Amino acid sequence: MKYTAQEITDQCGPAYFGRMGAAISHDIKNCLAIMNENAGLMSDHLMMAQKGVPLDTERFSGIVQRIEKQIGRADGIVKSLNTFSHSMDKPEQQIDLDEALELALGLGAKIIANKGIKVDHTQASGKLYVNGSLFFLLFLIWAILENVTENLASGAVLNISSKEDENNQICLSFQCEQPFASNFDQQANSQALDLFQAKIVLDDQYTKAELVFGK
Repeated sequence: MKYTAQEITDQCGPAYFGRMGAAISHDIKNCLAIMNENAGLMSDHLMMAQKGVPLDTERFSGIVQRIEKQIGRADGIVKSLNTFSHSMDKPEQQIDLDEALELALGLGAKIIANKGIKVDHTQASGKLYVNGSLFFLLFLIWAILENVTENLASGAVLNISSKEDENNQICLSFQCEQPFASNFDQQANSQALDLFQAKIVLDDQYTKAELVFGK
């Protein structure tokens, strides 16, 4: 049975949006916690200075830099959230594939990092554009990422590349060598695995995901 992008979005979109929203709010909360901690240290230094203790400008400057770093981090997270929220505005638009992938990776960065998996993204030599729903593409990328990372163990490196394949189709290729997760059923795939592959093929008419196990 085939489903349209709109049918999949209607069925799975709310859960995806909620999961990303929870991950993003957690990231923002971490930024605020670090800023709050350093603001407390600044207050301590100022109170000591008011009592006549010379202000340690080097340490004070370090605190300011840590707060500035978290402000920049929070600003980037909020910008990603804004782009993600507006991804549902248009049912179809021209999409820069690498920008969409970076957005999907950024939204789910905390979840992937918690699994101890590193992601390397190799961009195509030129810009690759596809037409469609940005929200649906983000969901599709995340669905593949989640499927792949659930079968990998901590320490694995997932390589993702955007390219035109041998049939001149625009696609995203996901590849990762071992280690696989201990619960990954290799026998179910009837072959000895040393490479996990997944691929999203895109064009103007449809979006297709292919999962390929093994070489």
